Formats: sequence, structure tokens, C-alpha cells
Amino acid sequence: HQPWHSVKAVVSTQSTGRSQIENCAVPVWYPHFRPITIETLFVHLTPDFLAYLSADGVVLPPSLIPAPPAKQQADTSDEDSELEDDEEWEETPQVAQPDFPDLENTIKQGMERLGGEVFVKLNWSAPRDVSWMLHDNTLCCRCPLDVILLLKGSEFIQHDLTQAFMECRDGISEVPTGGFVLTMRRFESMIPAGEFRCFVKGNQLVAVSQRHHRQFLPTIVADRINILNDLQRFFFNYIQNKFPDPDYVFDVYRASTNRILLIDFNPFCRVTDPLLFGWDELSAMVGGQQPPVFRILENQESIKGHPFAANRIPRDIVEINNQQDINEFVSMFNNGKFNDSDDEDL
Repeated sequence: HQPWHSVKAVVSTQSTGRSQIENCAVPVWYPHFRPITIETLFVHLTPDFLAYLSADGVVLPPSLIPAPPAKQQADTSDEDSELEDDEEWEETPQVAQPDFPDLENTIKQGMERLGGEVFVKLNWSAPRDVSWMLHDNTLCCRCPLDVILLLKGSEFIQHDLTQAFMECRDGISEVPTGGFVLTMRRFESMIPAGEFRCFVKGNQLVAVSQRHHRQFLPTIVADRINILNDLQRFFFNYIQNKFPDPDYVFDVYRASTNRILLIDFNPFCRVTDPLLFGWDELSAMVGGQQPPVFRILENQESIKGHPFAANRIPRDIVEINNQQDINEFVSMFNNGKFNDSDDEDL
């Protein structure tokens, strides 16, 4: 029995709040759209790991913490000796160390199967708000430590765990059908000018927005007619009438005219970012009577602020040397030293 597999969930085809959210979970839609999307593996998450993700603080499994260099170990040993001689020193209570060896091994095996680099999320959300935690400021994970750091630090992941059905009139349980899973996808390097969000109402494509709606991308402006034609063709051939709800949102990556990848599905409601549209505007649209509205940033003057400004960190943290011991990073985090009130944010 392999630890990764498709998660089968019985989900109502009627768009009635909770089912609309469940239908957009990657483990639910992936088996039906596998040929046109990114290779993906799923790992069921145990109650103890879910409790770890929800707990306060950042305490990493000891097996994932790199050993400090020999010189640093010697320096630490000297400091410990001095502290022992200090009569006023009070021993700090030890925090229980989490340990998930089976999950770590499963993540390693999954990474090997997917080419060594993966993009992770839970049932719905990716930890896009904490990309700064990885050295290259991307969500490309190369080891279990990368995965656990992102999951543990992300507010978006906490939303999946505790608020995924908050806006649903029938959202009694916070646990999705089939349980919570770690979604591991083969990492694809994507350029912003290739990412688009498509809005479907009544099984008709009514609107398209550039995905990076705070960037002016001249290549989209120059090729807008071909882009819209390609996206319409992709929708008609591979998406239309194949998703269980009549109203939904889907994201795609257009690498070229002949290569478009399905990235994700989202519910057609206010929990989904409408990007360059508004939900009142989208709700009033009627499909099938005219071409989809294709909205892009036409010039630099249209650019707005960064969407994750509240999640960013002080400049001095970014400028930490990449070789700095991960123990110091975690210690600073737990001691509240990441205080952006006194530092310039990026």
C-alpha cells in the first residue's frame, strides 16, 4: 500500500455551499483532469501532525534540523559552561520535540518520484504568504524541511485547517470529506505572463483576468487576442461540462499556444480573489451571448500594492547569511524578534 494515492470523496454535484468548496479540493478534481494538469501525489495527514500545524510557535522535528559546524558547537559548549557557573541562571523549560519520521520518509519518496522539486499545498491552499522562508523566495521545496517550514508558518494553511467552510451555510464540520491531505505537485517554473484566472458561470466562460494582477506585463498586452483564443479553445475542449458545478473558477498556465496546463479550481464566490474584476460585476455576467471579458493591466499606472504586504518580514531578516544556523532562525522567531514595527519591510 503506497502512502500517496487519489483521495476519493463523494461530493454533491449541486453547488450548495459546502459541496462547492469540496469540489475545488485538489484531491477531488485531480483524478478527472489528470492528463491536462501537473503530476501530483497525495499524502494523508495524521491527527498528530495536524495538531502540530495548529500549535503555536515553530518547533521543528530534530531530524530535520541541520547540525551546526564543529567550531560553532565548540563555541556553544563554552557558553553553556559559563552559564552553568552563573548562580542566577534559571533553566529554560524544554519544549517537546515533534517527531514525524514516517511523514518525512514519505515526503522524500514523493519528491524523488516527482523529480526532486515539488510545490506543496493542502486540500486547497498553498503557503504563498511565506515564500520568504525559503532561500530563493519561491515555493520550490527540495527537502522535507522546506515542506514543513512552509506548512507550519503559513496563515493560508491555517485557513484550510480551520476556516475552509466558514462561509458555507451548510459547513457544519471543518474536516473535508476524505480528510486533510498534503498535496505534492511536480514543480513547474512559470513566468507571470503565462498565468490566468478564468471565471465560468452557467458552464460558460464569462471572464478572464491575468493572474498577477499587480504587474504590468507588456507581452500579455501585445498577444491578448491569441491568448484569449487559446484559453477559450482549452476551455471548450477540456473543461466545459466536465466540472460538477455550473459556476466555478479555474487557473491555467499558458506556456505556449500548444501547451496549456490546468493549475487549480476555485469556487465561484467571494472567498476567491476576483483579481481585476469585482464579484458584483462577475455575478451579473451572462455567458454565451458574447466573448469572455478579458481584463489585463494596460500600463504601469494601473499597478497596486503587493497582495501579501502584511505577511512580509523586516529587511534585516532577508539579509541574514544563508549559512546561518536554522536553530538561530527558529529561536528568533519564537522569541518574537521578528518585529516589523521597527524595521523597513520589503
